[in-house]
Amino acid sequence: MAKWPNLNMEIQEIKKYKRLIKRIQNWILKNIKKANATGITLGISGGIDSATLAAICYDLLKENAHFYYLKTKVDNENEKDIKQLNKLLNYSIEKIDLGKEFDSFSKKFTLKNDWVKANAKSRFFMTALYTKAQQTNSLVLGTDNFNEYYLGYFTKWGDGGVDLLPFANLLKSDIYKMAKILSVPESILNKKPSANLLDNQYDEDELGFNYASFEEFIKGNSAVNKEILNKIKEFHIKTEHKRKLIPKGPKNY
Repeated sequence: MAKWPNLNMEIQEIKKYKRLIKRIQNWILKNIKKANATGITLGISGGIDSATLAAICYDLLKENAHFYYLKTKVDNENEKDIKQLNKLLNYSIEKIDLGKEFDSFSKKFTLKNDWVKANAKSRFFMTALYTKAQQTNSLVLGTDNFNEYYLGYFTKWGDGGVDLLPFANLLKSDIYKMAKILSVPESILNKKPSANLLDNQYDEDELGFNYASFEEFIKGNSAVNKEILNKIKEFHIKTEHKRKLIPKGPKNY
C-alpha cells in the first residue's frame, strides 16, 4: 500500500491507541453481558479490519472468541496471510469451505461474476456466521469502519448485518495504527484493501478515490479535489438506506 497512514508513532500516540483498544474491549464485554451471550463470532477475511478486531477479541475472550475463515475457492495468497494471523490468535481460526454450496446456489440463480454475486456471497457467509453464533451463544461482530459505514461500502444484510460494529466510529487510519500495536502480520498491513468477494477487486479502485482522501474530507480539508468531494457525497446519499432502520408501514391503533 502507499505510505498511508504513517505508522511510526510517538510514545504518546501509542499510549492513546492502547487506551482505545481497552475501551473497545470494555464496550464489547459490556454488550456481551447485556445480551446474556458468552462470546463473539467473527468472520476472518484476511484484511486489516477483521485481523485487528480478531486480535482485540482474542486478547479479551480467548476461547470464547470464535473466528471463521469462510471460503468458496482456492486463494493461496490470502490464505498465507490468514495462516500468519492464526499464529497470533493461537490457531483459533476455523476454516469452512463453502465452495460447493455457493456454486450450487449461484447456478440456481444464474449468478454472473459481478456485484450481484458478490453481495450474494456476503449474505451467504453471514448466514453461516449466524448459524455458528447461535450454536455458541455468541454475538456476531462486523468489521466496518467509519469510512466504509459513511460511504455505505458494505453489503446490506451481508457484512452489514451484524449484532455489533466496534469500529463504526473509527477511521480506517485508526485501524492501521491499532493493528501495528497489536502485531498484526506485516503482509496484512501492506496489502491493498479489498472486500475479497470478486477477483482482482480493490476498494479504492472501485470507489474512485483512496481512503486518505476521504479522511481529508471528513476532517474538513478544503483542498480535497472537487471530483472526489462529489463522489464521496454521492456515495453517502445513495447508500443512506443501508444506515437506516427498516421503514414501517402506517399504524392502525
